[in-house]
Amino acid sequence: MSQLNDFLVRITDKPNMLATRTSNVQAHIAGLKGHVESGTIVMSGPILAEHPKTADEGLPITGSAWLVRANSEEDVRAIIANDVYAKIGVWDVDNVSVTPFKCILRKPL
Repeated sequence: MSQLNDFLVRITDKPNMLATRTSNVQAHIAGLKGHVESGTIVMSGPILAEHPKTADEGLPITGSAWLVRANSEEDVRAIIANDVYAKIGVWDVDNVSVTPFKCILRKPL
């Protein structure tokens, strides 16, 4: 069995996709659930243009960020390609950043 590698993933949304993203967030989360439960996706969440100043403000989402444990970059890109956000055109899949990362310290979740 090969050792898993850590990857930082940054996926930018295409312009004007917030409504499409929001209306499909439950399907997106459901699709990630197995990857989170298996420990493949360690962290996932939206990238924000800025933090809201009040609780009533909506989130200015510009993309997604993940910390992934996988054998290879190809495995990470396969997870991305199979996500509903990639399939319906929310994400700019041509400009995904998958960066090799070596986690030295991690608080157990």
